[in-house]
Amino acid sequence: MGNLSGKAALVTGAASGIGLAAADALEAAGAVVYRADLACGDHLALDVRVEGDWERVVAGIPRLDVFVHSAGVASGGMIERTSLEEWRRVLDVNLTGAFLGLKFVMPLMKQNLEGGSVVLIGSASGSKAVAGAAAYCCSKAGLAMLAKCAALEGKEAKVRVNWIAPAGVVTPMWKDLPELPDRSKNPLDRMAFPDEVAEAILFLCGESSGGMTGSELRFDAGYTI
Repeated sequence: MGNLSGKAALVTGAASGIGLAAADALEAAGAVVYRADLACGDHLALDVRVEGDWERVVAGIPRLDVFVHSAGVASGGMIERTSLEEWRRVLDVNLTGAFLGLKFVMPLMKQNLEGGSVVLIGSASGSKAVAGAAAYCCSKAGLAMLAKCAALEGKEAKVRVNWIAPAGVVTPMWKDLPELPDRSKNPLDRMAFPDEVAEAILFLCGESSGGMTGSELRFDAGYTI
């Protein structure tokens, strides 16, 4: 979907799950893709919680048209059994990490005459509460508001900011959290696959979504109905 030839994209969380699928899809669409992840391997080493890491990564990118922020962590546990350390870990990765990404990426995008497109990976849990996942839900609810604020701040430079809100996606992040609700229990009786979410990301990055900013694209099989 779409042609991104000549465009440059940065994808976080690119070693697995939605991030990996998004990076592959963007590359297949013609973009030059900078892949960043905590588990770096052949990727750019990036701990999204560390300001210096963002500064180093962005300094090595001369131009940026697309930013997909997929890095995130899941967490399960009732509020009274959630440690302050765990609460802070989830908020730091999922929300502060997105804030730092925008802080360093948006100035680079604003240098482009045609602007750019930012896609943050949120969650259906940002709008639908889940018992046993307070830290995760709050981090994704905050990310949705962060995206709206960034959309307003990017409007003059034609930098669009949108977010995708999936429910259950077949990724490694969820396999160790059996205590959370079965997100295949939705009107379509299925979970999504990363490559399906990647197609939605491509749509938000391309010209077909040129009229969208500050918008949530729900990809939850009706989970939040």
